[in-house]
Amino acid sequence: MHLDTSAANLDGSNTNVRLDQAPDTCPRCHRSVHPKFITAQAFDDRTKCQAAYRCTHHKCQEMFLGTYRFQGESAGRRHFSLWNVSPVIAKSTAFPQVIQDISPTFSEIFNQAEHAEAAELDQLVGIGLRKALEFLVKDFAVSENAGKEQEIRNSLLGSCIANFIDDANVKECAKRAAWLGNDETHYTRKWDTKDVSDLKLLVRLTVNWIENSLLTKKYIAEMQAGGA
Repeated sequence: MHLDTSAANLDGSNTNVRLDQAPDTCPRCHRSVHPKFITAQAFDDRTKCQAAYRCTHHKCQEMFLGTYRFQGESAGRRHFSLWNVSPVIAKSTAFPQVIQDISPTFSEIFNQAEHAEAAELDQLVGIGLRKALEFLVKDFAVSENAGKEQEIRNSLLGSCIANFIDDANVKECAKRAAWLGNDETHYTRKWDTKDVSDLKLLVRLTVNWIENSLLTKKYIAEMQAGGA
């Protein structure tokens, strides 16, 4: 539903504007809301307008901005359509407990990469995912290879995957994630048909296979044949 209001100009004057809609999701808490309109500001170039809103969910109540682009004018009122909302706060990804137990740093780095993505720092997202992958793979390898921690820590990621990861699914997904992660850190790309979304998916697949491997071993160890 549109909103007719008065937007303040920098010189103190006002412009009559029509905003085509209010944001229906809070960019800070990610809940669906009907935000409370606070005020609107017009830009001198007359092509843009910003409106301040407040989230109406009781657990959030934070302020955020809706930015609108000029669409036309009629009856002395300038019409604007919603373009984006800010600031966008990325949702933190909660990983399974077995993953957090073996590699808490992985979870931290992965979520920082997602915050970079939410902030549109596109060139940093792949680098962060590549680093997260290395911590995940090496921490998993350490947990699987007693007495070889220092050797694993000092190895290159590719060598670690080849020499210290036995599970075939983990190995193949991690290997491909490493290939794409390297593309994100090098000047020349080798995988032109893949991008950071593929890298993120391969990292998540690696997480899933590691979780499966760890849980399988856990229940096999806890429930030996012949038990009651």
